[in-house]
Amino acid sequence: MRKLIILTIICLSTFSWDLTFAQGINFETTSLAVAMGKAGNPAEPKLILVDCYTTWCIPCLEMSQQEFPKKVAGDYFNSRFVSIKFDMEKGEGLEIGKKYKVTAYPTFLILNAQGQEINRVVGKATAEEFIEKVKSALDPKNSLAGLKAAYEESKTMQTGFPYALALYQSSKDPSPVLEELFDNAQDFERFSKNYLELAFGITKFGSPFFRKLMLEKAKIDAAWGTEVTNRIIFDKIRKDMYQIANETAAKYNIVYTPKEVEEIAYTVSLLKLPQDKAESHMCRLALYVINQDLDGLIAYYKRHIALIPNTDVFKDMLDGMLMQKMAKANEKQKIAIKEYFTGLVKIHDREAQRYRSLAENLNRTAVK
Repeated sequence: MRKLIILTIICLSTFSWDLTFAQGINFETTSLAVAMGKAGNPAEPKLILVDCYTTWCIPCLEMSQQEFPKKVAGDYFNSRFVSIKFDMEKGEGLEIGKKYKVTAYPTFLILNAQGQEINRVVGKATAEEFIEKVKSALDPKNSLAGLKAAYEESKTMQTGFPYALALYQSSKDPSPVLEELFDNAQDFERFSKNYLELAFGITKFGSPFFRKLMLEKAKIDAAWGTEVTNRIIFDKIRKDMYQIANETAAKYNIVYTPKEVEEIAYTVSLLKLPQDKAESHMCRLALYVINQDLDGLIAYYKRHIALIPNTDVFKDMLDGMLMQKMAKANEKQKIAIKEYFTGLVKIHDREAQRYRSLAENLNRTAVK
């Protein structure tokens, strides 16, 4: 009898869960063309919701599993939209991503029955938040054209920032708008967190707009902290400099001139990043590599990289990069590289001896 009661409770719980989640958004497994045909049915006209996702996008997965199955989501979308979803990295998703310039995930395209984009919603949200975002996106004044018109009528941060953000989310260049705002807005507006995040996020390292921002670095540092500013600036070129230093830039279509790398290394040096961190040396290493100066590179390793603690997660990576240079080194350079690693052995031997001495002293103290 007890087992029967437990089984009944489990069944009722499962049934209750199904009622809650089985009535979510009905994503149809079909092509965009078929979805357009259904949306264009005169008897039941609808819009089209396209969930643009990737398999590695965690927010995409979370919304798919946790938010879209909710009844509140189904109640709003199923009567108004033909809902479809595509992996942007395969099949028709590749074509859709290219056609609508989808570069951020998750992105939700709102299309009319002709496949024309009305607006889009970008980013993770709860089911309730997502519904409100879609409602807002369907308001004509929040379309790209509507936002542009509002900005042209009154060029303020209140109209310009939403327009710039919409341009960015639509894979269009918002830098002219952001730069115009930077030139004309008040300091409390142009040094706000939201504005700076977008401005630094879109501007290319070394571009005229980037230089304009850097001229105000003291005020930007005061607004959100020097460490934050320095990390954002460095992160803009960190991966590229690593690929150059590792001589794999061509594989990833990364192209810089020696002069550009020199300017990057100079700018980053002014940030005064901590020199006991391996990453902080990446730009200097890239400069030696792009100038094909192996002698200078080896000397830099001996002077700086050798002193970085072995606990740094990037230290092994930098040492591995130097090991790879052995294949192109002449005999004198090979000897110099070996001397670098021999020096590391001596440094670690001294460190090991210090810990052995400490352990022996502890043992003697314990015996007494």
